[in-house]
Amino acid sequence: MIKKEEVISFTWQHILLLASLYVMTFGVAACVRSQLGSSVISTIPYVLASAGTMLDYIPGWTIGGYTIMMNAIFVVLQILILRRNFEWVQLFQLAIGFFFGMLIDLNMVLTQWMVSENILV
Repeated sequence: MIKKEEVISFTWQHILLLASLYVMTFGVAACVRSQLGSSVISTIPYVLASAGTMLDYIPGWTIGGYTIMMNAIFVVLQILILRRNFEWVQLFQLAIGFFFGMLIDLNMVLTQWMVSENILV
């Protein structure tokens, strides 16, 4: 039988997870909008999204879209490397990666006003 404390603990952990994901994605969006660069994990999606607006042969996806794709590639590589030692519960990384990418796109929209003209701003 599931105890009330376990349900509360599980719920609280996931609320904190979602809140922390939002804070992290806001940080990614703020770094990109302030033109100070991007975080380490968002560098490749940022470069691909920027190149997609300038080059015809690169898809014009968003930073969040490329983040989702990159996370999916990482999970596939993890499966290939670990093979039989891969635990199937790790596929939840895909859901978290999808949510992370969507939150990046949401925060990019919410931070449109942050675009700076010069270093003082």
